[in-house]
Amino acid sequence: MAEPLLEISDLTLEFGPISNPVRVLNHVSLSVAAGEAVGLVGESGSGKSMTSLATMRLLPASARLTSGRIRLEGHGDLLALPSDRMPEIRGRDIAMIFQEPMSSLNPVMTVEAQIAEAIMLHQQMSREDRRARVIELLRLVGIPDPQARMKAYPHQMSGGMRQRVMIAIAVACNPRLLIADEPTTALDVTIQAQVLDLLREVRQRLGTAVLMISHDLGVISELCDRIVVMYAGHVVETATVDDLFDNPQHPYTRGLLRAVPSLETSARRLYQIPGSVPPPGTIKAGCPFAPRCELKRDICTREMPALTPRGRDQRAACWVTADTPMTAEAIA
Repeated sequence: MAEPLLEISDLTLEFGPISNPVRVLNHVSLSVAAGEAVGLVGESGSGKSMTSLATMRLLPASARLTSGRIRLEGHGDLLALPSDRMPEIRGRDIAMIFQEPMSSLNPVMTVEAQIAEAIMLHQQMSREDRRARVIELLRLVGIPDPQARMKAYPHQMSGGMRQRVMIAIAVACNPRLLIADEPTTALDVTIQAQVLDLLREVRQRLGTAVLMISHDLGVISELCDRIVVMYAGHVVETATVDDLFDNPQHPYTRGLLRAVPSLETSARRLYQIPGSVPPPGTIKAGCPFAPRCELKRDICTREMPALTPRGRDQRAACWVTADTPMTAEAIA
């Protein structure tokens, strides 16, 4: 089997003093193959965005990586590279679409200038060729009349248009991996669908692998081949989209699926997982989901289970489901 394009192994991230650290990622491992779309899901505070920032080497100075590696095909371990090498890799090999385009785009630069800047960092082009490339990219992401719109400033565009500009910047140099951090947040459902269609088209036309971060399983299922479920800094389940929806193996995954609105649930109250994600560093032993889990046993509060196989393409970290497999019927 070919090596994955991106492989995150045993990644542990902490903040605060060494004597009393606050751990926000706990031995996280995941991979993305070339051309594959992988969804990273979980509630706010699960560690999804921290995983993406670690991959991009954009963590704050106060962060401390205590274990793990992030291997990118052709570059080895990104964490071992000198920091001055990363600007060569960002944009050219890995690009990121951030959650809020209004705060990510420069308010005093035109759309053309911001896309052209990304091109200038990695490609040698004349000014005329750069302008033609900007127009091509704006057309690719579905912005009408690109010759006129590229002269606009971010505040002169709608939220959906700004997100399209962010995607244009991200794919300007045909990166091999695109990380999309909640790219449909704060957009209405019609624009959300358009952005997802656009990401799907970019993936198909450019062959770009995608790591899609979201709290919305419905959004993830529209785009991704596999899903990685995170909770409180842990990976608790990995599976193909079909396996995850048909046969969830972790109580947290089951709760997320029960909380997805549907026509069947419209006549009754929407399900909500009891409690909330624990603050980082507050769970010192056992499974972090145990305080909210209806199936917990004594061992769940003492030991964290390993991520173990539950079939050919599925793995879960749960003491209970190792003995009692869950089925689609158990979700209802």
